[in-house]
Amino acid sequence: MSSGLHVVCAGDGPQIVLIHGSAADHRTWSILLASPLRARFTLVAYDRRAGVESIADHVADATALLGPGGAVVVGSSFGAVVALELVRRCGDRIAGAVLIEPPLNSSEDAPAVRARFLDDFDRRAAEAGGPAAGELFLRMVLGDAAFERMPRVFQTQAMAKFAEIRADSVALFGYRPRYAELAAVTAPVLLLGGERSARWYHRTLDELHGALPAARLEIVPGAGHMLHADAPRRFHALLEEFAAPLLGARAPG
Repeated sequence: MSSGLHVVCAGDGPQIVLIHGSAADHRTWSILLASPLRARFTLVAYDRRAGVESIADHVADATALLGPGGAVVVGSSFGAVVALELVRRCGDRIAGAVLIEPPLNSSEDAPAVRARFLDDFDRRAAEAGGPAAGELFLRMVLGDAAFERMPRVFQTQAMAKFAEIRADSVALFGYRPRYAELAAVTAPVLLLGGERSARWYHRTLDELHGALPAARLEIVPGAGHMLHADAPRRFHALLEEFAAPLLGARAPG
């Protein structure tokens, strides 16, 4: 692909584009990329550009990856915000979207999501270094228990992305969900949440469910915010069930 992004493709068939969240890269989709869904779909994962401080610029990057046919776009966390805006702007090229716990306010009247976080983040970085600020973010997003369960190597990799985390935070805090406008989104949307995730993610999913005309909401048992990794079999089944009829994917086997 000529997008200039680092892109990994797996499989054959209609396109599913995967957009990772903060403190991650294309490797967050590794289980999916190696799954049997490769027999039905072309799975496209990529590393979002570092240092980008607007949702619009991330949407432009994702748009460059869309093929000539309709695609299903999947976003996790911050990536779900990018996917939501992609559906708004490129609805004619998107067959459907899967949004995993986008970290948006559930009310238009609320201040930007945890807007004071940047002050705390910068203070921690100045006092203890960038990786410590990355840890602050991960504990806020995942919860302390989920962070402690992460293998140490994954903790280290995620904490090292503190500069990307900060840029994503700036982009997120400058974005508004504009729920009233979502009535114009006609593409089917699958909203996914983890049973063990923080309740504020669920409130946002409920708001999106009410605002999107063709939305379905599923809460995945036993999963947290990283539900595509916590419950991969259930996630893969939900994705296949959602995407296959929209993309006309050939039957398995």
